[in-house]
Amino acid sequence: MRKPHSKVLILCLVLAGPAVLSAAPLPIVSWDFLGGGDGVKWTQLVNDFNASQSAYQVTSTTLPWGVEFYTRVHTGVVAGETADVMTYHLSHFPTGIKMGDLRPISDAELKSVGLSYKDFNPTLVAYSQADSKAYGKDGVLYGVPLDTHTVVIYYNKDLLTKAGVLGMNGKPNGTAGIDTFTATLKKIKDATGALPITTSSGNDTGGPWRLWYTLFSQMGGTLVKNGKLDLSAMDTTGKKALQTFHDWASQGLINTDTDYGAAVALFTSGKAAFMINGNWEVPTMVDLAKNGKLGFDYGVMAFPKLFDKGASFADSHELAIPNNMKNPLSAEKLKGVLTFIAYVEKHADVWAGGGHLPAYLPVLNGKELAAMSPNNQYSVDAAKIVSFEPNTPVFGVGGTIYTAFTNFMTPALTGQISIDDAVSQFKNEVTKLSM
Repeated sequence: MRKPHSKVLILCLVLAGPAVLSAAPLPIVSWDFLGGGDGVKWTQLVNDFNASQSAYQVTSTTLPWGVEFYTRVHTGVVAGETADVMTYHLSHFPTGIKMGDLRPISDAELKSVGLSYKDFNPTLVAYSQADSKAYGKDGVLYGVPLDTHTVVIYYNKDLLTKAGVLGMNGKPNGTAGIDTFTATLKKIKDATGALPITTSSGNDTGGPWRLWYTLFSQMGGTLVKNGKLDLSAMDTTGKKALQTFHDWASQGLINTDTDYGAAVALFTSGKAAFMINGNWEVPTMVDLAKNGKLGFDYGVMAFPKLFDKGASFADSHELAIPNNMKNPLSAEKLKGVLTFIAYVEKHADVWAGGGHLPAYLPVLNGKELAAMSPNNQYSVDAAKIVSFEPNTPVFGVGGTIYTAFTNFMTPALTGQISIDDAVSQFKNEVTKLSM
């Protein structure tokens, strides 16, 4: 049989179109838990990455935050059915590494896509490497730092002006020290009739814990000594922090039994003067204001110093790879995952629009972030007072500490249980769960 001429083959391929000439993009599956305002920015990054190149196509699925997410990851690892890449919390590393859910990422692998451990916030890297040494393989990271996120305070300038507590600089007056701040809250309530503080306090394992831990940390409290669980401070500092929260609630200065969405709505509808929440709700505020759907002027501030030292609950989002031993990533898929991680990190100015402090130093120290509003209202001060949870498995998002706090400490806010009984039962439960 006569063979067709090579020029004819080339012509046929050209006429067949790009479907023949170029391979379909390699699919990459991502899991995230970004159901807050920052989820919009994550979606933007995924879409932008897909549009920036044709080799890979990332599809991200948002799963429920907390216990459900980390249970899904672990069962997926066991079954060999995981995502290729996922968001993760630094606070969950001790549990995730110990359970074998995370694949280590070497510095050499990051260098293959133009990144290195030294490119990231050294505090986050050191904290992460301590987890690696304690629960996994020393000298590696089990996730690439994406940000630092912390508890901040959003404020309604119109209500504060009406109450006479907004300074000429556009920032609240009367926020330094617990007695002064409580007096300011009472003044707001009396002058405006609005709720002084809204926060997520019902059907939420995270909100009450984050606020209590902030107060507890400001009082110098610690739950770990010499790397081991130590709950002795619960009988003193722990009770005092819970009492502060309870006293605000009993005086009608803060809401109780309000789920996350309703708590945010109380603030965005102008019914609350302050909102204690994570910086991840910044895009919610920015978008509402931009679209003319926010009926007041607002600001954001770092959590004020109410007790002995400045401190605010903090955690870090990380980009991690599930440790799927049954169906490990191919070399080609790993390259795609690392390429995606590098893109997200190098475009972390987009992620900063989610309210977070980028971990990638060129973006963290860049001019764009310094000029970004409202981030520049709180980011410098907030970065100085971050207070991470102890890096032991009982702590962290999705950890047993959250469930124990919800079951035994949160009910004390509304008087369903005494402070003493709440702390006693909390201690017993955490001790039992940590064994």
